[in-house]
Amino acid sequence: MTLWVTVMTLLKVLAIVAGLGFLIGVPAVLIWSMVDFTRRRASERPGSGSFTAGVAGAMQELDRLMARPSVEHTEEAQNPVLKREDDAGGG
Repeated sequence: MTLWVTVMTLLKVLAIVAGLGFLIGVPAVLIWSMVDFTRRRASERPGSGSFTAGVAGAMQELDRLMARPSVEHTEEAQNPVLKREDDAGGG
């Protein structure tokens, strides 16, 4: 019985120490990483290799493809079918 009480007390002490470690350690790591991030220049920071950077690159590529004029647009610009209002003369 005495051994069981000692083990349970030891587990409670370890749980309290772990809890205090998380309460103190996690905010300390967050603050340290923010300070480290702001102290470095942007040119010294590692490149953006995150998932969101990949999504942003894909969106830019899609935007570039959508902004490129299609064959129909270039053909219409070279050989207009309908007259513009400016070509009709004075009104």
